[in-house]
Amino acid sequence: MTDLQPNATSSDYEAMAPYWVMVSTILAGANAMRKAKQYLPKFPNESETDYKFRRENSKFTNIFRDIVENLAAKPFSKEVELTDKATDRIKKLSENITGQGDHLHVFAANCFFHGISYAIDWILVDYTKNVPANATIAQEDALGARPYWVRVPAQNVLAAYSEMIGGVETFVHVRIKEDATVREGYGEKTVERVRVLNRELERNEQGDVTRAADATWEVLEKQKDTTGKDVWVSVGSGPITIKVIPLVPFLTGRRLGHSWQVVPPLQDAADLQIEHYQQESGLKYAKELTCFPMLAGNGVTPAEGPDGKPLAVPVGPKSVLYAPSNGEGKHGEWKFIEPSAESLKFLAADVKETAQQLRELGRQPLTAQTGNLTVVTTMFAAQKGNSAIQAWVLNLKDALENAMLLTALWLNETNEAEVIVHTDFDVETDSVDAMKVVLEMKKDNLISRNATISEAKRRNILSPEYDAEDDMEIILGEVPGDDTTDDQTAATTPKTPPVAA
Repeated sequence: MTDLQPNATSSDYEAMAPYWVMVSTILAGANAMRKAKQYLPKFPNESETDYKFRRENSKFTNIFRDIVENLAAKPFSKEVELTDKATDRIKKLSENITGQGDHLHVFAANCFFHGISYAIDWILVDYTKNVPANATIAQEDALGARPYWVRVPAQNVLAAYSEMIGGVETFVHVRIKEDATVREGYGEKTVERVRVLNRELERNEQGDVTRAADATWEVLEKQKDTTGKDVWVSVGSGPITIKVIPLVPFLTGRRLGHSWQVVPPLQDAADLQIEHYQQESGLKYAKELTCFPMLAGNGVTPAEGPDGKPLAVPVGPKSVLYAPSNGEGKHGEWKFIEPSAESLKFLAADVKETAQQLRELGRQPLTAQTGNLTVVTTMFAAQKGNSAIQAWVLNLKDALENAMLLTALWLNETNEAEVIVHTDFDVETDSVDAMKVVLEMKKDNLISRNATISEAKRRNILSPEYDAEDDMEIILGEVPGDDTTDDQTAATTPKTPPVAA
């Protein structure tokens, strides 16, 4: 047993945690936002009952999640795949990279979505436990032993420390939260666990790391001792046979120095989503307070109940209100008071403007209302957004390939698998207009039929599975008469433009 607290978080984690909590709440939707009191503050002197009613009936339009979904979808209109450099074993693993049925494409898409949302995401490349040392490939296959990938959310990496070793930044200590829900009789309970990945360090007199021992792993579980006190107990440990900590970061934000704090690329969008939520909820609450006419009784003595308090006035169909005369022959009157709606129009315009700003911050000009933007402005905004995504995709590609290197280490292979991730977004924003230009070039015999087909496939106008040769056979088969070699040559050869005398 140990008195250590492995679930303690690092200073990097503490710095990032408020943003992660905010994003998690936003992505979880309206119910989560209503439960989080910090995002809809209580008015001064507002009663707890009124505040609870206002918060539980608040309005939340999740523009932020729509932004992230659209950004995260762009690279995955085409399948993530490996080049021919990948070995057959790695190609087979990529079909089920997690061991739970997820293809590499699915895993990459999930990692990309969370990387955009939280600014950082992690990939742990683990290996099946309890495999005998020096086992053959056949023995490993019989045991079902294999490397597999685990996506570790940013909030679960409690601490990550790295050092420069041999001129390469290397992880030397990582703690990962791995709580598990286990069945207990007919119920269930949550067990707190932390995985510790560590490398003991040797330093010189200047404090520089000169050597790092081979990596080890240990899983600690919180349990109760005989006195009922919480203690952390080791429930498994051992060496990591590839000698390094098999963890890969995927970043979309800018890293701050040598720390693992990252500047979130969508920080402003998340902050503005909170402001939009507050504005939208305020508008709804103002409508509820002002849009219903209030009944006023002038010169009317209210009826009282047994407790001496005024009784509620019945309002609505089949209700009659009396205003009898007093002893002086004067009578009261009932009337409805309806406030002006001008302030509501201002609030509604403010909410609409904030929503527009939020979409622009999310680099989604095609989903925002672009009626007041010129074509040039809209295309420029789209290109700006695409360039940001392309930078993130290159980071994703790098992270996936680093994870593949670790996978190859587990397999004792030296081949480096290259990952292909779609980055050609610009052609998708103007596919129709640009394709018209391509067709004109083909018409003027400036490009070949094959080049035209390639451009159409690049712009997703034709399916990636389209086969030009098979289609040509169908075209020739539809032409009356027998096809000769000259006919086929003429059909696939561009015409030579006439030469001026």
